[in-house]
Amino acid sequence: MKRKWTFVDTLIVILVIVAGVALFKVFGTSTATGDTKTIEAVVLLAKEDKEVADAISEGDQITISLTEKDSGTLKSVKVEDAETMVYNSIDGKYVIEPVEGKVDIYATIELSVTENDYAFTSGSTVLKVGEKLPFRGKGYALEGYIIQITE
Repeated sequence: MKRKWTFVDTLIVILVIVAGVALFKVFGTSTATGDTKTIEAVVLLAKEDKEVADAISEGDQITISLTEKDSGTLKSVKVEDAETMVYNSIDGKYVIEPVEGKVDIYATIELSVTENDYAFTSGSTVLKVGEKLPFRGKGYALEGYIIQITE
């Protein structure tokens, strides 16, 4: 008995092809193609203890991922007294007040990255302004936000 090719057979073949393409897109090779360049990223480490700021020094190797593969070199550190915005219910206004015993640390890191249409990547770490990332060096492990990227 000869079997005929039916619409259901065609539909099954199409679904298998679509599933294969989807699996390749998800689990296939990385598409991080682009130019390799060196950038400087300023990371804000907000409301940290003064002792932490003393431990951070220029020239440190900074790891910016949890896998310890993506790293850069700390180029400069700027420390300022921490401030926060609070609501003054008596005046009905927001005011900026100092945070006692805390500092804001602005750390500039030099990184080798790959540039694509959407972001810079350092290994598997995506670098965009506003992105939260680990900031780990010898003797400290913090989290900060990228506030500026300079090419």
